[in-house]
Amino acid sequence: MKKNLLLLSAIVLFLSLGACSDGKKSAKSVAQEWCDLNGKVAKAADGPDKEAARATLKKWEDKMEAKYKGDEAFKDEMEKEAEKCEAASEGR
Repeated sequence: MKKNLLLLSAIVLFLSLGACSDGKKSAKSVAQEWCDLNGKVAKAADGPDKEAARATLKKWEDKMEAKYKGDEAFKDEMEKEAEKCEAASEGR
């Protein structure tokens, strides 16, 4: 019984902590997402595959631009982090 109560308490704690966050990711994690998508564009075969990868990247960029609109400091930090992984994501 104590184990179940402890488990339930832990679950409630994690859910409440998640509800308190504003959903904002770190600049490094956002940059890594961009690098992953950029890498898919670089590695995709020319033609429909590359166009689909570009469209996915563009859609993600538009979503992030809207989400972090007005937070120039965050966007600047994210761009610096993305520069660090850009070459590797393109296979350079």
